Amino acid sequence: MATSTPPTETTPLNPPPSQPASESQEEEPFFLSLNPSQPTTLIFLHGVTSSHLEWAHILPLLPQYHLLVLDMPGHSRSSHLPGPYTIPRMADVAAGIIARHAHNGVAHVVGLSMGGFTALELARRYPELCTSVFATGAHPFEGTYAWLAARPRVVSGFMWVLYNLLPDALYWGMARWGGMRRHEELHAEMRRNSARFEVISGVYGSILDVGWEEFKQMDKVRTLVVAAEKGDDVRSAEGVARVWREEGVQERVGSRVAVVKGALHAWDLQFPELFAEGIRAWVEGGELPEGFEVVE
Repeated sequence: MATSTPPTETTPLNPPPSQPASESQEEEPFFLSLNPSQPTTLIFLHGVTSSHLEWAHILPLLPQYHLLVLDMPGHSRSSHLPGPYTIPRMADVAAGIIARHAHNGVAHVVGLSMGGFTALELARRYPELCTSVFATGAHPFEGTYAWLAARPRVVSGFMWVLYNLLPDALYWGMARWGGMRRHEELHAEMRRNSARFEVISGVYGSILDVGWEEFKQMDKVRTLVVAAEKGDDVRSAEGVARVWREEGVQERVGSRVAVVKGALHAWDLQFPELFAEGIRAWVEGGELPEGFEVVE
């Protein structure tokens, strides 16, 4: 069921799932359609083990846009969707939502982590559906990042400990120390989703397939790749800027790379106002706000 009311603290992000008449429940992922009377559509794609609740602090700050907010395959209310749970599969599902539900069949795409890689894959394979892309925490995996991605049982075990075994007092203490906003409902969903090893394995295995050649092919959609200074591989992100500069993507399309100072990987929960301000600036073609350092 779609709603035109932006979610607030008293309007939870959990109405019944949308289901167009042309799609069966098995084929259609859960999604929200917010502010449908607004002319410009943005679609939000969350990270692995997360859910649409990832964006609870962001969505109320963007009432001027039509917002599509998904649970990705294998996550929360889209757990029923079959695999493979890979970045190309996630992009196919998101492309279907844009084609069927975005105004004029196009959307500005916002993604974090797994959702960021999905957004980039949309730009590469479905450029006709993407007006622009804002992707954070998504860059070629090298060094420690590649080592961990190649060992999904290690990653899965860490997530299981973080969301299921770590005492709540310690978890929320760490969240406060990192400056993160409260996210009890999201934490509960991540606890459940972290049990899906086949999802974690499929996602990280397919992220390893996204290398420099794939980034060279992201040359048709104006794209901002954002690296969190304290949580992402800034050097790899700077490599993206170099590749796009050498390939002429910056000049032809206007794509850029930026670093957010002091940001953790999930900085949407840390700096939601800055996150939303950055989205607005990129969507509207304006100057990125203070806090974003563009890599030249």
